[in-house]
Amino acid sequence: MRASTPRTAGHAAQAAPALPNTRALCQAVAVNMPCRARDRRSATTILAALALGAGALAGCPKDDGGAHAGDGSTTAASSEGGSGSADSTGFVPDCEPGQIRCKDATALERCAPTGKEWLPEPCPAKTTCTPCDNDQCTVDQCLGPCDSVDDLPSSAGCSFIANRQILREQMFFDSLVVANPNSSEIATVQLYQVPEGTNVEQPIGDAIMLAPLEVHIFELDTNFVLSETSMYRTGGNYRLSSDEPVIAYHHAPGQLSNGNDSSMLLPESAMRQEYVVMSYAPGRNQDGEPSYFEVVALQDFTTLEWFPPVDTAGNGLPVPFVAKGEGGLLNMNRFDTVRIAASGTNEENPDLRDVSGTVVRADKPVWITSGTKCARVPIRDPIMYPIGHCDPLQELPIPLEYWGTTYVAPASPDRRDEDFGGVPDGELGHERHHWRVYAGTDDVTVTTDPPQMGTPITLAKRGDYAEFSVPNNTSFVFSSDKVFMPVQYLQSQWWNNDPDGSGEGMAEPANEYTTVGDPAMYQMVPVEQFLTRYVFVPAVGFPLNYVQVIKRAGSGGITLDGTLISAYTPINEDWQIADVVIDEVRPGEEMSAHVIESNDPFGIIQVGYSPNQPDEDCLKDDVTENTPPPPYRCLSSYAYPGGMKSEPIFIP
Repeated sequence: MRASTPRTAGHAAQAAPALPNTRALCQAVAVNMPCRARDRRSATTILAALALGAGALAGCPKDDGGAHAGDGSTTAASSEGGSGSADSTGFVPDCEPGQIRCKDATALERCAPTGKEWLPEPCPAKTTCTPCDNDQCTVDQCLGPCDSVDDLPSSAGCSFIANRQILREQMFFDSLVVANPNSSEIATVQLYQVPEGTNVEQPIGDAIMLAPLEVHIFELDTNFVLSETSMYRTGGNYRLSSDEPVIAYHHAPGQLSNGNDSSMLLPESAMRQEYVVMSYAPGRNQDGEPSYFEVVALQDFTTLEWFPPVDTAGNGLPVPFVAKGEGGLLNMNRFDTVRIAASGTNEENPDLRDVSGTVVRADKPVWITSGTKCARVPIRDPIMYPIGHCDPLQELPIPLEYWGTTYVAPASPDRRDEDFGGVPDGELGHERHHWRVYAGTDDVTVTTDPPQMGTPITLAKRGDYAEFSVPNNTSFVFSSDKVFMPVQYLQSQWWNNDPDGSGEGMAEPANEYTTVGDPAMYQMVPVEQFLTRYVFVPAVGFPLNYVQVIKRAGSGGITLDGTLISAYTPINEDWQIADVVIDEVRPGEEMSAHVIESNDPFGIIQVGYSPNQPDEDCLKDDVTENTPPPPYRCLSSYAYPGGMKSEPIFIP
């Protein structure tokens, strides 16, 4: 149904001059009824209501001050498409001032203030004028590819927010990787930065033209992350804009270092109002309050609330200290950012300084990220295993509306790679797979198939979580009748302070360890949000890269860059997975996006590991005057879901 502006009351006839205070008389009768009569009543109706004698009042003057004309007749008829109301003047508008309609596919047209002509308004490039022909719209509009992404992954979009993450060191840039998933259209992308202290974004450099499947890496190098505790700032963030739907990932740092993790970004259009935070306790050698989440307001006058299961730090100006089980409140405008960190003052045990399970709620959509500056996975007994490797963790929490009830939980790709310094098969042991399950509502019971030790899991209220681990190479399926979110945490690399090989000084259990990669944190995507096509790119500088493919048994074949994937491992009767190796991309090399597709929905996860050997491109952040010269040995991993729908499943 096309919406239109209200009909206007006619002008007074020239034969009866208007009294000097006609407008005041009109307003005295109907304070809330402007002289153009919002309820479409004609001027004659107003005159009757005034109960004035004939000729005492000619009618309400027209707001736009247009010329008077008429023959003294009165007409109240009007039509939706053109002719407006007429009064005793006989003036018949051709259209309703301000009314909008499609002129043709290339332009809108707007009714002039006089009501006597239509003024064309060309549609912007890459848009088509679309008539409003249903109850989901109110007016004809120029719509383009950024207004409808039905044919692309919903994790694709035209506007993305990015914030630099807390790293072990800020000397290395983050990267925002953007790829054009379209098969024929060129995408024009522009990176903006919001200078700290302002709410006004500014373009960085020139716009970039991306051909189909082309990739571009933007370096995020501002040094605004000045602390490791709760803080509030205006600006300091980035926004990526495109005229075609694109996909985006955030890597911190931007290439292989001795501390990485990555996130799939969701567009602004997919952001919602309620989230549950996933993080992890900081490594024992970490100072400060590095378990955190950050929120960026997307609209002015946003009210943010958070309900943490631990005490969270505050500075009072304006971030409040919040005791566990209580709630914090903050008012924000677009591009304002707040970081909330677990309090180190009130909690001496660093293993308990973890904001995981915090429920975040706002009255308008917000952007949120969460993580830990450097986490050791799993948390070890401090007496038996006092030290160990840690790495940054980060994720962009998926809004609660998109959580589901069934998830496939594939074991992370095997880290026994002799060619890259891994433990040969059969020697000692291998890493376990560590899981946390977060409740999206109250009274959630989660089961596994095949059954796993530590399950079923029952969670009493939203934000509660349970942690368990399974042996190496163990995959299964989570299910429940209520929404929840499983998150996998990659295990830390083995800490071995045993240079002489005597077997003494090991700081990890000898039967469950890895020498390839380091921790990472990544959410699963519910099977309800699987797609039939994904476009993805790996992180830069990682020799070991995988795309994990999750496929329903008996569904159609899946091709990667045109080649059919043939080898799958069954999980149960319904689901199977494949770990497909993806070629490494070295720093400075050109890279193209990979396309993976099928006729039936399926899921993908991206995972990468560092080698346990020196690498010329390793970005080492703990170099001192006593550090041997490069190349250095990096210990790192990254992991994130490769894409998803954004269809509401659950109403929080």
